[in-house]
Amino acid sequence: MSSLLLTDGASRLELDLVRWDGDAYLSVVVDSRGFSGRNDLHVVAAAFRLFCSQLLALQRTLKGEARLTALVPAELDIHIEPAGSTGHLAIVGRTGYHMQIAYTTYWHEVHFGFQIEPGQLDAAARIPWVRQYAA
Repeated sequence: MSSLLLTDGASRLELDLVRWDGDAYLSVVVDSRGFSGRNDLHVVAAAFRLFCSQLLALQRTLKGEARLTALVPAELDIHIEPAGSTGHLAIVGRTGYHMQIAYTTYWHEVHFGFQIEPGQLDAAARIPWVRQYAA
């Protein structure tokens, strides 16, 4: 499948729809000014469809926000919204998961934030899964 890639050159957010099994199973890659992380997780179908719809609306109007949240918000919470009056869009979020190492569980998480040119949403709106799953 095609990736949704948003970048400012020094930071990037990449979302891939790996499979649809009644819900969305996503791969998320974040690199924000040297802080990076990767997560693979399920997102409830209704939340994923809403995100795709909001993304298309944001691309058309540059108003409002597109938000993607996993069932457990700490695992994935992404906001895409106008960044004040600059004409840019802010990408803000976090992704994380528990990792078992020996007999101890640790929480791994990356928070990120950067700005993009709004034209990047034009490419996002052409991604087949964004159009297909928009509610």
